[in-house]
Amino acid sequence: MTVHEDAAQVLLEERQADPDSASMLAKMSASLYEGTHNRQLVAWVGQTQRDPAYWPAHQVAALIDVLDGLAYGRIARRRIAIGETPGPDADRNGNAARLRNLGAPFQANLDRSQNGADSDGTLWWDKPVNFWRALGVRTLHQQGIHGFLHAPFEVRPWRVPLEVGYTLPSRTLMHLAVEGAVARWAYEDDEVCLLLDLARIGEHCGTRPLPAGIEPSSLGL
Repeated sequence: MTVHEDAAQVLLEERQADPDSASMLAKMSASLYEGTHNRQLVAWVGQTQRDPAYWPAHQVAALIDVLDGLAYGRIARRRIAIGETPGPDADRNGNAARLRNLGAPFQANLDRSQNGADSDGTLWWDKPVNFWRALGVRTLHQQGIHGFLHAPFEVRPWRVPLEVGYTLPSRTLMHLAVEGAVARWAYEDDEVCLLLDLARIGEHCGTRPLPAGIEPSSLGL
């Protein structure tokens, strides 16, 4: 097992030792097995050749940790439209060309060889941008869908690791723990999703008022 898989195994054992966390683990496993989960949301965290229903328990534990962070405001996110889905991993030149469609101020560099690197490349921005973080307060949408209240969170210029296509939830969790952030461009997704662990990024962040035209009760994810 890799370092990030070992860390996920430790996280699993901690969850199994706590009754509430163990119950959440069982519910998530059932959701993945029954196919009732939000596939895009799960793909932001991890995506493999195996269906999530057959992920080992330590990867499910890593998935839950990231989703909890999103739901309760520890992790902020930003979705960047790119208009195209990634091609096969071997088509690195093609994917590099597609990444040029990222709107300003975002730019990306895809490692053409990778050769066992910790990520597929780097994504960065050169001026402050808005991310969104959940406030931990649930709301009921007019159509009866539960969601969380979200607020904008400004992040100053920064560089973050980029993961394209397949990646393990434990690797995403590692990026959040070590670099404080990761950009995910999953297969079948025409958006790049940036995830930032607010506890790790320190001086890169600051808050600001809601932009004009944004309602405080807008659903987030």
